[in-house]
Amino acid sequence: HGTVQAGLVEHTSNASSSCQEMDATAEASSAEGARHGAEQRTDDQPEKVSLLGMLRYADRLDMLLMVIGSLGAVGNGASGSLLLVLYGDAINSFGESTTSTVLPAVTKVVLNFIYLGIGTAVASFLQMSCWAMSGERQSARIRSLYLKSVLRQDIAFFDTEMTTGEAVSRMSSDTVIIQDALGEKAAKLIQTVSAFFGGFIVAFTKGWLLTLVMLTSLPLVAIAGAVSAQLLTGVSSKRLTSYSDAADTVEQTIGSIRTASSKYISYSNLYQLFQSIQIIANINIATLI
Repeated sequence: HGTVQAGLVEHTSNASSSCQEMDATAEASSAEGARHGAEQRTDDQPEKVSLLGMLRYADRLDMLLMVIGSLGAVGNGASGSLLLVLYGDAINSFGESTTSTVLPAVTKVVLNFIYLGIGTAVASFLQMSCWAMSGERQSARIRSLYLKSVLRQDIAFFDTEMTTGEAVSRMSSDTVIIQDALGEKAAKLIQTVSAFFGGFIVAFTKGWLLTLVMLTSLPLVAIAGAVSAQLLTGVSSKRLTSYSDAADTVEQTIGSIRTASSKYISYSNLYQLFQSIQIIANINIATLI
């Protein structure tokens, strides 16, 4: 009897220790799973891409087009400051010339206006055409790579990460924004920077003292520009989300059109689509205001 009791005690002790080991293993596995899940959620967060990072899909022809377009944008931006100089020369030609010399002086200024207009037209054409072609080529390449990446995903990806409607909307709307950023927006950025520095060069050359006085308003202009850019970034993000929701609603409605047996489903989908469109309309109105 004592031997049997000792065996039962030993068996109970071994079972208890085994349960403790299993609990410890389960806790360790749970902690490891939580840590892995946290790391996965951290890895899933999208990273911001800089403008230079967006140019990684450009080839040599795109680089050549961007260089030519940048030179055209610099010339187009500097033309505004040169135009003001010619206006000053025209006024001085009327005030400083005599009756016999006013016609040759004005003729010289008019010819300078013509030359500046021709140069500005050529620079503007190179700016817009080269950057537009480069943006179109890069966006087409990005769209193709995005489609290949989506097609490589398994079916569970479209249940947890992204719907098919959102994938189609992203491929159509996001690439248009990227094309706009790599085309017209980049050209406008170089043009405005060129106009900014060209204006300062002309201003310091013609009247440095008045230019120093006007520089006191520069911080206010910079703050206003930063706030405006931040607001436009948030508005663009909300607009993309609303477009994705609307595309997802349309895709779900068309996909279930054979199995929909009640009008409530159609009315519900129409109401969701109307809400998404209304949000987009409100965002566009706020942007225009």
